[in-house]
Amino acid sequence: MRFVIVGLGSIGRRHQKNLASLGHQVIPAHHQDNLEHIIVREKPEGLLVCTPTSQHLQPALTALTANLPVLIEKPLSHNLDGVDQLKGKILVGYCLRFDQSLRQFKSKIDELESSQIKSVKIVCQSWLPDWHPGSDYSQSYSAKKELGGGVLLDLSHEIDYALWFFGPVKTISAKLTHSPELNIETESIADLNLKFKSGVKTGIHLSYASRQPTRFCEVVTESETLRWDFRPNNDMYIAEMKHFVKVCQGKEQPLITAAAGRRVLEVIKTAKKSS
Repeated sequence: MRFVIVGLGSIGRRHQKNLASLGHQVIPAHHQDNLEHIIVREKPEGLLVCTPTSQHLQPALTALTANLPVLIEKPLSHNLDGVDQLKGKILVGYCLRFDQSLRQFKSKIDELESSQIKSVKIVCQSWLPDWHPGSDYSQSYSAKKELGGGVLLDLSHEIDYALWFFGPVKTISAKLTHSPELNIETESIADLNLKFKSGVKTGIHLSYASRQPTRFCEVVTESETLRWDFRPNNDMYIAEMKHFVKVCQGKEQPLITAAAGRRVLEVIKTAKKSS
């Protein structure tokens, strides 16, 4: 199969490599290229949008107008403006949903009644300058408001899987902090408290400003503490690409829809207002 990929940052290059390893052809396109012409010329069967967050909508809409299935890297956009125009076969790139260990963890949570869950703690923290050694982190999209950076959007995987685990949210409060050590214009730390309609209460800590990287989910029940620790792996990205291929072939429906991506943005919008 043939795919066009818009944006060749780290995640774009990873998807390109993984699709090639699965035997597919990937045609790179720059954000400023005439995407309509590329689609007409190359006749792809799917398109991947891997641009900075604030630049997701236009290439996605161009592809959807051409009736192409689209993978839009997470988050869906930098805000809710225009996202309701996204109609068609859309997969949002929340890759943790394809992590086998997290899927197994979710199956354990699904066996519990919500009343059995006493508390949930979700943490994702790291040191932003370590993300891309050799490059200036202060010039990365993570550090730029206009590009859709900041931990709430950048680390929104954790919000997505909290919604996946526990369903609709009832109330949201948040505290957003700028780290003087990093000196960037976007928020470096976000602490969210979510209360779900099921009654489950979840605390989410997201940080660019920790020199002790860790990523976990801890669920305390009446009788035990269940814990998931993330281990970086490429298998989840491969599984994500296999799923997207099947979406393009009409064999599967998108696991993470535009509606799911929109719900994450709604949480982020409310969190920013409450801070």
